[in-house]
Amino acid sequence: MYLKTRAGAISENGQTLCAQHNFIKKTLKQTETGKKMFIRFELAKSEKNEELKKFCVDVLETYEKHNINGHIIWEK
Repeated sequence: MYLKTRAGAISENGQTLCAQHNFIKKTLKQTETGKKMFIRFELAKSEKNEELKKFCVDVLETYEKHNINGHIIWEK
């Protein structure tokens, strides 16, 4: 089910995205990739896996640099 707001955002399964992020989600799956990387980062932290943690930080910092998944707040 898709609903379009007056501002042009699209709501899908209770998720409202602006046009730019909806395009990214639909075509590149970048929002899913970022979310999965964040989950891996949290798992690496809890398991004290420093190598994986460092890799995840590098990837997540790249997302931040290009302002992708800015809605995800994480502690390094």
